[in-house]
Amino acid sequence: MLFDKIELEADEQVLKTVRKHWFVIGVELLSALFFALMPVWLIIALAIFPTTFSFVWVILDTNFSLYVLGSAAWVLLALLATFAIWTHYYLDLWVVTDRRIILVDQITFFSRNVSVFRLERMQDIEFKVSGIIPTLLNFGTVKAQTAGAHESNFTSTGLPDPRGLQSVIQQAMDKRLNTLHAMPDQVNH
Repeated sequence: MLFDKIELEADEQVLKTVRKHWFVIGVELLSALFFALMPVWLIIALAIFPTTFSFVWVILDTNFSLYVLGSAAWVLLALLATFAIWTHYYLDLWVVTDRRIILVDQITFFSRNVSVFRLERMQDIEFKVSGIIPTLLNFGTVKAQTAGAHESNFTSTGLPDPRGLQSVIQQAMDKRLNTLHAMPDQVNH
């Protein structure tokens, strides 16, 4: 859906599209599920330790409908958080072409930032994988700097195969620079 809306230049080829690693979204969704089940955890804790929390049983007994209403509101907020997590994951996208990098960053439900970085303006690209889980599952951070203002630098975390992504970008950047130097008047900017 979102990928179809990105307009490519004439003869521009997509080399790679990247979303965050599945582990990142999995951890976020599991934490949202854990919080959605908090009312159930409360009832389980009360059942396991009935004498310790006997005053809570009295409150629940007299205000059970209020507890159900509060639990429903809690679950609804957790569902909203789950949809926000999924939307952020699905609509965040890196598109690496043979001429540029298009970075789509979904900030909130109705706020999106799309940045375009031309490969010939790239100066430095680095990746970082730190921690045992990111090392075993091969995900990390990619940071790139472009010629120009400081705000033209970008960093994305939780990307799969950061070494491979850096390699694809570096190869595309080298090829683009060779094309520009070989035929400077035939290249569209």
